[in-house]
Amino acid sequence: MAESAGAPPEETGLPWTERLRRMAAPQKGVMPAAGTTGPTLVLVIAAMSFLACLALGASLIVSKAASGWESDLTGTLTVQVKPSDEVSPDDQIAAARSLLLATPGIVKAEALGQEETAALIEPWLGTGTVSDSLPLPRLIDVELDKDAEIDMEALAARLADAAPGLVLDTHRQWIEDLLGATSAARFLAFAVLVIISATTIALVIFASRAGLSANQEVVEVLHLCGARDGFIAAEIQRHFFDLGWRGGLIGFGLALFTFLLMEILAADGALFLVPLPSLSALHYLWLMVVPAALALVVAATARFTVLRVLGRMM
Repeated sequence: MAESAGAPPEETGLPWTERLRRMAAPQKGVMPAAGTTGPTLVLVIAAMSFLACLALGASLIVSKAASGWESDLTGTLTVQVKPSDEVSPDDQIAAARSLLLATPGIVKAEALGQEETAALIEPWLGTGTVSDSLPLPRLIDVELDKDAEIDMEALAARLADAAPGLVLDTHRQWIEDLLGATSAARFLAFAVLVIISATTIALVIFASRAGLSANQEVVEVLHLCGARDGFIAAEIQRHFFDLGWRGGLIGFGLALFTFLLMEILAADGALFLVPLPSLSALHYLWLMVVPAALALVVAATARFTVLRVLGRMM
């Protein structure tokens, strides 16, 4: 029987039963925890789990934010009151409110004051940068009945006839942009998860082949003892499942710390230009799927690879 390349010099020449006992003593399974399939693989899986959790968490945050924004925009309209030489702003607002409140399906039409309008653009320009000398358009906030069906084109034409400078904004472009951004974020997250899964599978195939080759003598001795391929594959599968679960939990912990840190930094609005919601408890449960799925993928890949390699070896 050929000697294993990793066998210590003092074990050379010992009976195979004694060598098997020494090899098996410091470990629970067939493959040792150290070496090719040990800490290095745990770190790689931890990195994959971290990236997967970040991708999934970012997708959940964007979806939650887009859902809230879409809900806010679909039930409201905005009328912009542009300056006109023919009529004063107060007369423009009065004509617009009279027309809007007389339209079936419109619940409320309130003109925003100067301070309220300035507060809307402060997140974009910065707090305290909006001065009284900055010309701001007058806005009318319109609230719709949820079950109302209003012809927006006809309403826009009626507003234009009621007074010059009245422009109806249905937020349709914002909603379409939000839906497009949400779809792109989901697709990107799915693509990242697919790439991470494929990379993890490739790494596990390489690691299991390398680990099986490094412990070929142990495998041969187990076969001499009557062990079947299924037993050896189960032992190696258990070993890789443990590595995958530990690495997945490490990556999940790092991702959890990252999201909590981002939530703390974004509390004062200094981190993002647009405020984003934080992950909920249900979202963190979804993130827990990542380390569990990685552990299962690692274990299944290792078992399949080992069975194929053993089938060729024996």
